[in-house]
Amino acid sequence: MIVKESRIKTRSGAEALSRHVLHGAKNEVIRVLAGSDWLMRDHMREAKREGLTYGLRHIAFNPAQAMSDAQLAEFAGRLCQELKADASHMTLIIHQKEGTTHGHLILPEWQEDHVLSSRFSWIRLEKLARLEEIRLGHALVAGRHDRSIAKALRKEGKHREADLIDALMPEQPADKPRAAYTSQSHRMAERQGLNLPQLKQLVASLWSQSDGLKSFRAALTKHSLTMREGDRADKRPGAHIIEDQDGKLIGSFTRLTKIRMVEFRKLLAEEQHPTVSKPETDIKSTRLPIRRTTPDFYEEYPIPATTDVQTAPRKRPVIKRPKIREWQRELWLKRMADVDTTATEPLSPTSSIRIISAGDARFRKEITTAIAQQQAILDQQAPEASWKPLDRDRTIATWRRQLAPYQKQLRKSYDRYATAKGEWQAVENNRWQRMTGKIRKLEKKADALFYDFLEMLRFVVQALLHIVGLRWEPPAPIRPVLSEKQKPLLEHFKETHDAEFSVMADQKKLEPWLIQRFDNLIQARQRHIKAWNTAHTDEKNAAQHEIKRLSALLATKPVSPRLQITTKRQISIILSPSSSFGCS
Repeated sequence: MIVKESRIKTRSGAEALSRHVLHGAKNEVIRVLAGSDWLMRDHMREAKREGLTYGLRHIAFNPAQAMSDAQLAEFAGRLCQELKADASHMTLIIHQKEGTTHGHLILPEWQEDHVLSSRFSWIRLEKLARLEEIRLGHALVAGRHDRSIAKALRKEGKHREADLIDALMPEQPADKPRAAYTSQSHRMAERQGLNLPQLKQLVASLWSQSDGLKSFRAALTKHSLTMREGDRADKRPGAHIIEDQDGKLIGSFTRLTKIRMVEFRKLLAEEQHPTVSKPETDIKSTRLPIRRTTPDFYEEYPIPATTDVQTAPRKRPVIKRPKIREWQRELWLKRMADVDTTATEPLSPTSSIRIISAGDARFRKEITTAIAQQQAILDQQAPEASWKPLDRDRTIATWRRQLAPYQKQLRKSYDRYATAKGEWQAVENNRWQRMTGKIRKLEKKADALFYDFLEMLRFVVQALLHIVGLRWEPPAPIRPVLSEKQKPLLEHFKETHDAEFSVMADQKKLEPWLIQRFDNLIQARQRHIKAWNTAHTDEKNAAQHEIKRLSALLATKPVSPRLQITTKRQISIILSPSSSFGCS
């Protein structure tokens, strides 16, 4: 799954983004699961009132394998949770193009009391994409931040997922995947009538078929393309770009062909200064120089006769040995004296050295291994025993801070329903209003807001259970449209979780409920530890007894061969995988 993020500036407005996600002509089907065009424009107006530079966050996620709308909506909810965004304010749109689907998530930068989180957002979004691929069993897509993602997952205790992502990392950092163009350049090219994916594939194929830059430039010319030096030569020397005949930018040469900049600079140097190699058969190199001489040349220039005088031999250099220190000399003399000691000299009676046979040594090593195995069984503890102890005040404060936005949403939804219900009851006894049909409209509006309130209640209660650890999955996203089948289920949900609803509705009841939940959590952890210790008592007692028996064998003199055979059989039974010892 590929996830791309872009931030829409406030001064740009929401018109271009709305036109792309809601009225894209190349899409076969457009399904709006949440939000609307009006909601995006309202978020942009709110960002202008707050004086923000960016108004909307656009996140596009494209899975490599097919995903249903429900799965795409769940992934959008996880994105909101990662970025600390209010899922009730999101706009989620599904596009279907050439039989495949992808999603567009639009979030407001202003989240009523804070700005949307953007710290290391690219790495965090890639991490969510890898986790979603692992959860759904899809093929993992390599990214540029796999090393950081694996490190973060290990800190969270997800070692299996981290190992799977480690396998995606290339051996060389330069081999990391990189995009040939950004989503913004893609949109700009579409408005200019260019198809960047096809042009990128064309440039890559032309480069693979060329044997150098000269042939590559000729191949580009045949397809009405040119390559020239970039406009920012002062910042990126040597960078070249590819354009069409109208001067429209296609992309950078190194990004389109996946060639490293160092290799490309070598190719440029070879193109500018070609080296002329000599042929293998160079006739000029085989001719010898000839010097013409006169007949009496040797008489005019006689060769000097050799003398019998022998030159004095060179003096051999004197090699000086390095000086040795006094303590090193004494140590050397002591070692040389020990060399003369006879090998058959008997050991003194006070010596602590005991000579044993090789078989007895192997037997003792097996006993030591068995003792270590049994000691590992004694050292085992319940998984909860190694957990960090919880701080009551800090934990409850964290829960309260996480629940505050959900309480605010629930209060707003209830206020809207109460206002509509009050308007309906105010005109219920008015005969004229009944005749005009206004009371019927107010009743429908109150009923619709009531079920919206129940849906918000469902979302808030699930969030409460998830935060305090009573629910494994995060709350399902709020459904903007409710069918008749869902209304009885919502009413049943309200009756079932009436206690949790009362807690979220009343701030005075929330604090005692959180304290009770914390106490139950501590008691449940202690019960699990106690149950684990009870279940492993017999195993630990047997291991302790076996350690005492094997330690006694080590303290005795060399054991007889018959006892060694019996003990080895017992050790093999202990260390076997099917044995009850050594595995918990």
